Amino acid sequence: MTRAEIRAAMHAILNSHDEALSAIRAANEQMQAGNRANQDAINRHDDAIVSAIEANRAALRLLNRLEEEGVEGPS
Repeated sequence: MTRAEIRAAMHAILNSHDEALSAIRAANEQMQAGNRANQDAINRHDDAIVSAIEANRAALRLLNRLEEEGVEGPS
């Protein structure tokens, strides 16, 4: 093998490594974006649960008040 052939082969290998690294970085960015979207979905789910619990608490307060005070007819 000549020096030129060795040099060309080494450049091809190193270029392949650069391409692989670029692909890995691009995949990493996509995974980070996916993780952010997943975290956002988890946060929205949590918000929905909190809203449902708050609505239930408001309904219970109303029910308790109705039981304690009763319902007055039209005035």
